[in-house]
Amino acid sequence: MIIDPHIHSTYSGDSTASVRDIVKHSRKIGLDAIAIADHNSLKGSEAALKEFGPLEDLVIIPAMEVSSSKGHIVALGISEEIPQGLSPEDTVELIRIQGGIAIAAHPFVSYREGLFTQVKFVDVDAMETLNSRYIFGYSNWRAKNLAKEKNIPQIGASDAHFLGAIGSCVTELEADFTVDSIIQGILSGKTNVFGDRTPLPLILKEVINKKIRKIQ
Repeated sequence: MIIDPHIHSTYSGDSTASVRDIVKHSRKIGLDAIAIADHNSLKGSEAALKEFGPLEDLVIIPAMEVSSSKGHIVALGISEEIPQGLSPEDTVELIRIQGGIAIAAHPFVSYREGLFTQVKFVDVDAMETLNSRYIFGYSNWRAKNLAKEKNIPQIGASDAHFLGAIGSCVTELEADFTVDSIIQGILSGKTNVFGDRTPLPLILKEVINKKIRKIQ
């Protein structure tokens, strides 16, 4: 199974991708599962599940990217929003109480609130070791080394903010087409991550378009 567990929709405010287009595009390129993990909001996931319901060819995993007091944590497989601004430890605990898993997003990228740029370590369930938005790769390299050292499951994710980036980095695992099975597949640690970095011209185009929208 190939999944992209970190995609942003327009509910994040900094993405140009609508929920409908994300689901359609993900099916078109052959992904098996996706998580629409908007900033501090479950609305993108909820909208996707409401509109499309259970699909035979694509699992929609409810998710959000939580801004803890010390960095960003993707909450995968939750049913209620996690409050922002809590400590990383409390954030992880609340995610687990709901039966979800806590993933350290871009953990060594300081300008994107990477968790391990602000704290030495937090007991997360998985860690992004291949995030397509970081073109130089150093932060991915550091995350991979820490994941190996601490025996933490590795995650590959696009962190897409526009349609063309979806699926650029992904996670491969063995699981059935259910959210619970995917979560257990990640927790098993038997994941493979692969993909390419989002091309710099596309990232620059995204940044320029955001600035234009702000001016308008």
